[in-house]
Amino acid sequence: MSTNTATATQVTVDRAIAAMASHGVELSDDPSGRVARCTLNGLDVLFVLLDSVLIVRADTRTDIPADTPDATLYLSANQANSTLLGARAVVVNRGETITVRTEAELPVGAGLTDVQLAAALKRAVDGVVRGQDAMTALSESIAEQRAGDGS
Repeated sequence: MSTNTATATQVTVDRAIAAMASHGVELSDDPSGRVARCTLNGLDVLFVLLDSVLIVRADTRTDIPADTPDATLYLSANQANSTLLGARAVVVNRGETITVRTEAELPVGAGLTDVQLAAALKRAVDGVVRGQDAMTALSESIAEQRAGDGS
């Protein structure tokens, strides 16, 4: 991270990499200068820098076919989004199987100090990881409830 922590400066992927390193997480960057990634707690975590926002996203691939009529994951995402703070859950059904995605957005258009960036990234990463945990717990709970109801 830079040595000037009191002045808000433009957020770059290099600064995000340095901020995450201060939390003991090593990110690998992309040649585009807009993307970094890591594996954290078994999750693929992606950091994408747009002009005014930094998106932190965690994906979990499932073996559930994308065209399944089972709404458990969708219900779980709905419930998670109504209670989860700091991240949102999305069910992606664009491939052959469903991907459960949690993501958080950090507004960075006005710049951030190093301390602000490190704190915001920690909060975002914690949020998307907790979101994945919540999705697992909710989908298991809904599946158990449905099995108990015989539906």
